[in-house]
Amino acid sequence: MRAIESVTQQHTTLRVRERMGLGDHYAATLRLWEEQFIARSQEVGGLGFDAVFQRMWLFYLCYSRAGFQSGYLDVQQIVLDRREAQL
Repeated sequence: MRAIESVTQQHTTLRVRERMGLGDHYAATLRLWEEQFIARSQEVGGLGFDAVFQRMWLFYLCYSRAGFQSGYLDVQQIVLDRREAQL
């Protein structure tokens, strides 16, 4: 966010009007995906995905969820508006 705000302020007439963090929503979605993936592990195996792939995918889901839950990762929706150029 600091980089976006800095670049827009220095090089454009755009300014961040509002922003909304969606990390908590992503964490909840990843938890649901994790639960469904585990519940359907036999189906996943039947599609040709071996145990190594399944462990790696589960690790990815858990690692990502932890990142969003801790605030280390985030996704932002940003609204910019144009301000009059200052002379």
